[in-house]
Amino acid sequence: MNNTHSKEEIAVLLKKQQVAVIATNDNTADSIRLRIMYYGIGEGFECYLMSFNDSPKLSQITVSSRVTMLFYNLEDPFDRTWEAEMNGRVEILKNSDEIKEALLQLKGRNPFADVAVEAGLTAGHFTFMKFKPSVLRFRIYSEALNNVPPTVLEFK
Repeated sequence: MNNTHSKEEIAVLLKKQQVAVIATNDNTADSIRLRIMYYGIGEGFECYLMSFNDSPKLSQITVSSRVTMLFYNLEDPFDRTWEAEMNGRVEILKNSDEIKEALLQLKGRNPFADVAVEAGLTAGHFTFMKFKPSVLRFRIYSEALNNVPPTVLEFK
C-alpha cells in the first residue's frame, strides 16, 4: 500500500467537489451503467447520495450493491489534475436519522436536495443512500507520468 498523500489531504479535495461518476452493474442489459451524481461526504469517506425513487440505478443497486465512484478535477496546470476511484457498497437508508444525516451532507452540494427540502418533497419522492468505501485509489497526473503509484487507502 502506497501512502504518498494523506487521508486528510484527499478528504479536503473530495469535499471541494460536488459530483462524481457512479458505476452500477445493470444485469438486465449485461452492462455497466455510468452516471454523474451529486454527493455529500462524511469523515470516514462515506458518500451520501439521493435519487428519484423510480431511477434504474436503484433497482441495479438492489441487485448488486457493489459500486465504483470516480472523482475528477481538472487543474491548471494540467499536471496537477487529480482523480480518485473508490470501490465499495451502497446501502439504502431507511432510518429517519440516517436520512437526516444524508440531507445534512447533501445540503448546499446537491441542488435537487436543496429544492426537495425547501418544497417538502423528500419523503416519497427520493431514496437516500450511503456509499461505504472499501478501497480508494488517488493520483495526481504528474505523479502518474513519473511512474509514481497511486495512493491507496483501505477501509474496514
